Amino acid sequence: MQKALLFIPDISGFTEFVHHTAITHSRHIVSELLELLIDTNPMQFELAEIEGDALFLYKLEDKVDANAIEKQIEAMYLAFHAHLKRYEYQRICHCGACSSAYNLKIKFVAHYGDIEFIEVKDSKKPYGSNVIQIHRLLKNEVPVSEYALFTDKVLSITDEENSITGNYDFGAINYSYKELHHLKSNLPEIELIPEDVPKHKLFDQTEVIEILVNDLYEVISNFDYRLLWTKGINKLEYEKNKVNRIGEKHRCLVNKNDEVQQVTITRKVDNNQLVYGESTTQVPFTKKFNSYFILEETIQGFTKLNIEIFADFKPFGILMKPLIKKNLKKAISENIKLLVALINSDFKL
Repeated sequence: MQKALLFIPDISGFTEFVHHTAITHSRHIVSELLELLIDTNPMQFELAEIEGDALFLYKLEDKVDANAIEKQIEAMYLAFHAHLKRYEYQRICHCGACSSAYNLKIKFVAHYGDIEFIEVKDSKKPYGSNVIQIHRLLKNEVPVSEYALFTDKVLSITDEENSITGNYDFGAINYSYKELHHLKSNLPEIELIPEDVPKHKLFDQTEVIEILVNDLYEVISNFDYRLLWTKGINKLEYEKNKVNRIGEKHRCLVNKNDEVQQVTITRKVDNNQLVYGESTTQVPFTKKFNSYFILEETIQGFTKLNIEIFADFKPFGILMKPLIKKNLKKAISENIKLLVALINSDFKL
């Protein structure tokens, strides 16, 4: 037997999404948050298990340092909500998961006691009655959504108002809780993303496509589908487990030799429109090259897609403007045809 501090941060707040895009994006958002919590670990807890939307952490300790635990909770809480605040500014997707991510909540449960370890192949995990108890405590009578719950083995109960005796299948257990909402006053300021549309418009074309507006937005903004409708790109490098957002970077290998790095951007559009944009500084003769896809539902099941491209030129690069416009018209018109063909095929998100 060894004494250990047992600790569970648990994320909640996502409803059950029916739409396929929301299901995928909610999985990616929670994955990012769990990785963030694992990295925000001043007490150097060991990760025993990722359990759905929660982490099961432990640390072998001969005594409890309640002050250190509270600092760990504050650090995780602030990192969690700063990430969500930043995501709300940077998100480009309007699916159910992305548009409600700011509603996510986090709670913490801390317990202390004897544990053993069970080994399965190369995996070693905490085992015993105290492990069962901390998991049971995720179901409790705390009346607020964001809190830190401490059993009396971790923190002496001094506030009777916030103390509860819970009755479980293993027996009665005393615990107290602290609300966490006040910590949001310590969140850092998140700077808004500036808009910077280049001066020269090089391309402007509209196509009406028979597809729901949110589905078309997913096809265009999700890099998983990019090679299916874009000619000239041989390879795409991007983070596959993150939802695309403002500031996200990806690399394209173009014509087998040229590598182009692009960053996701946005700009203001009408309230009934969605916009997805990308910017690069690696197009010859230009200082900045921005592409925008503006989507708007026309009639039920149809979406108007408007593609606009703007650039700022290097000295004397403006002389190349007619040639660039000509090449763009040919390349993008072919990509639009491929996109329409993809949508009209048996393709499924």
